[in-house]
Amino acid sequence: MKTLYPLMVCLMWISLISCQKNEFSPTRETGSLQVNIGLSLSINEVSNRLKSMPRTEDFNVNVYSADGTEIMSFENASEMPDTIELEIGNYYVEAYSDNNLPAEFENPYYSGRSDVFTISSNVRKSVLVNCQLANTIVSVEYSDNVTNSFTDYSTTVSSELGSLVFLKNETRMGYFQTMPLEITVELTYQLPDGSDTLKILTGNIPDPLPNRHYELLVNTSVDEGMAGFQIQLDSSQVQVEAVILTDHSGNYPSGAIAYGELLITEIMYNPSALSDSDGEWFEIYNNSDEVVNLKNLILGRDDANRHIITDSIDLLPGEYFVFERADLSTNAVNSYIYGSGILLPNTGAFLALYNEGTETDPGELIFSLNYGGIDFPDGTGASISLNPDLQNASDAVQGTSWCTSSSVFSTGDLGTPGLVNDSCL
Repeated sequence: MKTLYPLMVCLMWISLISCQKNEFSPTRETGSLQVNIGLSLSINEVSNRLKSMPRTEDFNVNVYSADGTEIMSFENASEMPDTIELEIGNYYVEAYSDNNLPAEFENPYYSGRSDVFTISSNVRKSVLVNCQLANTIVSVEYSDNVTNSFTDYSTTVSSELGSLVFLKNETRMGYFQTMPLEITVELTYQLPDGSDTLKILTGNIPDPLPNRHYELLVNTSVDEGMAGFQIQLDSSQVQVEAVILTDHSGNYPSGAIAYGELLITEIMYNPSALSDSDGEWFEIYNNSDEVVNLKNLILGRDDANRHIITDSIDLLPGEYFVFERADLSTNAVNSYIYGSGILLPNTGAFLALYNEGTETDPGELIFSLNYGGIDFPDGTGASISLNPDLQNASDAVQGTSWCTSSSVFSTGDLGTPGLVNDSCL
């Protein structure tokens, strides 16, 4: 949405202006200029918490010749005189709010520049200076996994010039000068012996944009190093970006699959028609825009339950794929048998996908969830499945996003292996 707050200023004849940076004395023919200064606000409804809207009357206004020479400067637009004289020639006008800080909460900074225009003799020229949000907005939200599992947590977002710390109860939005941003999440949890330990996740936004709101949704667990950011921008036309996170300082290796690009979307852990050894399976979904090759990725439950995929399998964007414990488990066309390397306890477990590595030292996490966690449904003779309307990394780890399947498949149990999941009504 756009909101314009017009400020009309006529630049006409005057011999002396006390608030100009330099005294101006015309030596050639002059003309007049009408300047409209407005705010163009394109923040989506998700950002309706925007605070501290500046007044255009308080903006600094500078007039430049086309070659960049400053002609006039006003510290406050409201103090601009009603009439100003400009020699004939080519000019442009800049306007900006006086709060351009490296990093600050609730501090929107606006700036704008007109196109180059021509002042002609005895002709009035009307020019619009459209000021847009010129810094980058960041807010942080923590998933239920974080709020329920960790005793304390904070996120530090920093650039080379400044930083902000988002504590666990922080609801304000941070405003940053537009430059690369580093993200560090510190989470404290209690060990069984009562002592506290710290978990650190890192990530970055390498190329943030001005006039954009990056909403960081932090999701991680105590047991598995799972971590994810879903970033929502201020315009539905802008493609959602992903922030790369690791459980240590560093970056993903070249070609690695980022967190959330593959999702676990369906799990059959307690079949009735077959034994567990013949009937267990789970399904993944390609949540990215690219073809993903599954070879050498690691399926894992814990250190003793991992399997390295040995086949070269191309998974197209938007496609499902089934991992089976045995050939009898499903009749899915897109499937792979992992054998007895992974067991799916009926009481729940962490199930994960990792980038290439070893069974004892897998690569970076792609996705993980605890299907025995809070609000996850029970499945006896039926798979549990992710609501197809909630196939994103943030919702996929929430038990409330899952339900028990209702469609019958090849074994006589309920599930949709390799197909779109049943809707969760």
